[in-house]
Amino acid sequence: MQKINQRHLETFSLTKSLTFYRFDSMCIIIDTNTFKSVFDEESAKHEEFKPVYDWILEGEGKIVYGGTKYKEELKKAYRIIKVFGQFARMRKVIPIDDSEVDNYQKILEELENHRDFDDPHLVSICYISKCRLVCTDEKRALPFLARKDFYPNNSPRPKIYTGKRNSDLLCRNNMAEICMPCAKLKKVESEELRKTTANIV
Repeated sequence: MQKINQRHLETFSLTKSLTFYRFDSMCIIIDTNTFKSVFDEESAKHEEFKPVYDWILEGEGKIVYGGTKYKEELKKAYRIIKVFGQFARMRKVIPIDDSEVDNYQKILEELENHRDFDDPHLVSICYISKCRLVCTDEKRALPFLARKDFYPNNSPRPKIYTGKRNSDLLCRNNMAEICMPCAKLKKVESEELRKTTANIV
């Protein structure tokens, strides 16, 4: 892998126009390739990712997303967009500034050209939002999501949910400054959202 020019990263982090996201509960970035596993109860891998689904519906979990590439991937699956719309309606989605995600993604792409680094937007969303959790079953992405030099200025590196063995990550110990206000849905709301999602996917 190509060595990251730390000075380049620090220059970006100091000169970019910052948006301060002031939030306080648990959030997660879900790789679009994993959406079916999370939200489709008929998916072969749903049992492994059901804890994430339940945590968003019944707990304090919220979905963080942003950037052109992430949105383009969403558009490829009409049902996913509809699911996003339902979760946004219930205040369970947190959008991050697209331009900030895109700008940092471009820097990462310039500095790392490894053939397996095809999800730079996920790293960028993590860095810009300071979100501390990523949900994915894409093994190739794991080394890059964990790269310390991708997160300058002591920015937190995310922990990775890859299956129900990681269910302990879905807790307040991994709190990020994102997703305020911290509140669970009412039971009737979570039941409605679960039913609506099932009808979509």
